[in-house]
Amino acid sequence: MNIYVFILNWEALSSVTIVYFVIPIIAAALYNDTRPIVILSLLSIVEISLLVFGLDIFSRRASLQYDHMVLSLFISIAVLFMLFHSIYFSRRWSQLEMKNKMMERALLSRDGYLHLFFETAKDAIAVFDLNDHIIAINPAFEKLYGWTLEECVGDRIPIVPHERLGEAAIRTKKVRQGESFSLLETVDMKKDGTLFPVQITLSPIFDHSGVVVATSVISRDITFQKESENLIVQSEKLKLAGEIAAGVAHEIRNPLTVISGFVQMMNTAPGYPYKKYTKLIQSEIERINLIISEFLVLAKPQASLPKKFSLRNTWNDLAALFGPEFNMRGILFTQYWEEEDFVIEGEEHQLKQVFINVLKNAIDAINSTDSKGKICLGVESMGNEFVSITLNDNGSGIPPEVLLKIFEPFYTTKSTGTGLGLIISQKIVQGHGGQLIITSEENHGTEAKIILPKI
Repeated sequence: MNIYVFILNWEALSSVTIVYFVIPIIAAALYNDTRPIVILSLLSIVEISLLVFGLDIFSRRASLQYDHMVLSLFISIAVLFMLFHSIYFSRRWSQLEMKNKMMERALLSRDGYLHLFFETAKDAIAVFDLNDHIIAINPAFEKLYGWTLEECVGDRIPIVPHERLGEAAIRTKKVRQGESFSLLETVDMKKDGTLFPVQITLSPIFDHSGVVVATSVISRDITFQKESENLIVQSEKLKLAGEIAAGVAHEIRNPLTVISGFVQMMNTAPGYPYKKYTKLIQSEIERINLIISEFLVLAKPQASLPKKFSLRNTWNDLAALFGPEFNMRGILFTQYWEEEDFVIEGEEHQLKQVFINVLKNAIDAINSTDSKGKICLGVESMGNEFVSITLNDNGSGIPPEVLLKIFEPFYTTKSTGTGLGLIISQKIVQGHGGQLIITSEENHGTEAKIILPKI
């Protein structure tokens, strides 16, 4: 452009054409760089000097009258203005470039942080498209649910139990409409079919125009939290049981004392024909007192005085005690003893209470309409350290959902039950260093196994 202006002025020099030398300088200012402007300005000065003084154009064209000062001032002002423009905007351009680079670095950093958060988060995170196909999952999701990334991406996986599909579909529909769910407690399913309590947060993902394009699910396993809550509830129930026991124990023991006194008089009366039964009554009164004491154990532990006793004699007493009820219900009670007898050390009355509890449960499990109710007692040695006392019945059995709760205080399926028998029994057996194990199958009977240490 500069060369063209120079040739133009060489051929037809005028006040207009000489001003055209400013045009390349203005074009150079578009680069926001001072170097092209300075170079073109110096080149233009040289070219104008060559035209005016070197080639003596003015002397050859005397008809042209120029105001040299005005032209020089105009060109100088134009050059200075372009230099100022270039310097100012080059700085602004540099600042914008630096700002853009910083924003780019910040964006890359943010993406990196988001990716790092997604990969290292302890909660399970999954992103679903609008067709419930998984887009992405993090390692915590793989660990919690058991599905790998290759198995999940682009596919649907069954993480919601069948019975909860309806409510999950309602939640999904609301999330696609823009709603969110925070810290919602529900039940999810792992790859192997295991159900577990979970706390989930559902959120929609929007595009730049505000349209929902995906949904995210953040899941947290709260199994430990639920177990802790159940333990707290059980603790409160036990505390309540202890308070109730402390309140009623005195009132129960007063009439028992009177009854016990009269029974002792009968035992000592000469010629009394029913001493066998009154002695058994006296024994049961003592056991009732101990039951009350064990009821109080739920609130306050008591010192125990263990002693050696015969399991055979204890069960013979129980067989005599429950014999009439067996006959009335038509139940066949059989015993199997691996050895003639087993002698163990502990609180006989406490363990007798345990045996009575499991025996009464077996009797209650056998329907009165059954023509052939059976209860079998098996006492066997478990190595050199333990003895196993197993009670099997052919009753109605226990449903799985009930079997999970049988050791919870105040949980009972009996209309007149308190829900404390098994938990007290378990506490007594554990206090003797043993185990109480209940296994059952609905409509196929129940087995109660009491494992106690030998002497």
